[in-house]
Amino acid sequence: MSDIEFLYIGWCKGKEDGVTHDKVWTAFKAGDKHYAGWGARGKSIRFKEHISRFALRDLIEKKRKKYDEVDAFQLFAVFPYFKEDVSKFLTFAVLANKVQ
Repeated sequence: MSDIEFLYIGWCKGKEDGVTHDKVWTAFKAGDKHYAGWGARGKSIRFKEHISRFALRDLIEKKRKKYDEVDAFQLFAVFPYFKEDVSKFLTFAVLANKVQ
């Protein structure tokens, strides 16, 4: 998969209704395509393709209400292999026609 440019990285860690959360939601560009990707630490990542960066704009605004925005440095400190995982899981998802 071509180089990934993160447009938004959100992290949700905490406890809500007795359930512990530790998950990431991202918007990113890979090649000439735009995606949203989400998953919990240590789990696989799911993806949805979007037409453009502008198509992601409203979705990013909604996610900002639930997720704390972090930069790539903070993300990689918590999830050191996240970028490699996104690339690997996205490649498999595209090949298996599993991208929504």
